[in-house]
Formats: sequence, C-alpha cells, structure tokens
Amino acid sequence: MPEFSVQPADLRSTSKDLADVSARMKGVMSRLSANLAAEGSPWGDDDSGRKFRHGDNDNGYDAQREWVDGSVDAKAVLLDEYSEGLRTGADTLEQTDDV
Repeated sequence: MPEFSVQPADLRSTSKDLADVSARMKGVMSRLSANLAAEGSPWGDDDSGRKFRHGDNDNGYDAQREWVDGSVDAKAVLLDEYSEGLRTGADTLEQTDDV
C-alpha cells in the first residue's frame, strides 16, 4: 500500500501562499476600483451611454462590474478560508503528535 504523509510545515507554507494570493487579489481590486472611480464615467448621458452602462435587462457595464467585483471578492474569501483551514490542520497535526 502506498504511504501517505503530511508535514505541518508544508501545510503552513501552502497556507501562507494562499493568503498571499488572496492579499494580492484584494490589492489589485482595490487599486482597480480606486482608478476607475478617479476616471469617472466613461460614457455619456445619451441613449448610447445609458445602453452601455445599463445594457438590456440591467446586464450592462454596471452589472458586469458588480459581478466581477463579487466574484473576485468571493474567491479571495475562499482562499482565506482554505489558508486558515491548512493552518488549523497543521496545528492539529502537531498537537496530535505531541500526545
């Protein structure tokens, strides 16, 4: 039967990597949001501008931006949860080894 082993240090290393990716994603989204806010609305207030912004059935730029923001936020939260789970797993393994 193949042998399987897990090292707490490896779990912690992967946990740190996931937390780093999450932090970078959050940083990118924060800078993007700030830059977009500073630029203002790139569309006019005419029919074409409203169509671009709102689209058909509220599927235009605003809706797509909200979807992207929410998706990236959800993925960053998920990475944070995985990171915490790996850290907790490493702690549990070490405590089990100490018993």
